[in-house]
Amino acid sequence: MKTSVLLDDSDRQFFASYGVNTRQYWALQHLDEQRGCSMVELSRVLFTDKSNVTGIVDRLESQQLVERKTDPGDRRVILITLTAQGRQLRDQLHGLHEAHICKQLNIVDLEQLTHVRDCLRAFSENIELYLEQIKASSLP
Repeated sequence: MKTSVLLDDSDRQFFASYGVNTRQYWALQHLDEQRGCSMVELSRVLFTDKSNVTGIVDRLESQQLVERKTDPGDRRVILITLTAQGRQLRDQLHGLHEAHICKQLNIVDLEQLTHVRDCLRAFSENIELYLEQIKASSLP
């Protein structure tokens, strides 16, 4: 838990220097310029509710990094798409963030890091399965 909190704080400080917060960065990572993503889809990938996503998108839109468009197949659905400026920032931050993470984790060799990543992936998949089972068992 401590490592998670420290990594989160490090990310928060890193992204703040580029004018976005951690959730805004992850939102940018899940968007593209063409297809777009609905608010509901975005809330799922960000593990937050739709009201929080509205605030995230509002701030990104005010920075001209995303725009809202009506879904041509369903006018009730609003799609969030990246602007050219948003794509540029997303691509720039992706590489810089990876370098930032590598710098923090360079105390272990690649084999150890790969093992840790694989363990964390297995933990995540198991927890997701567990949560899906709980959700399925609580349905009427």
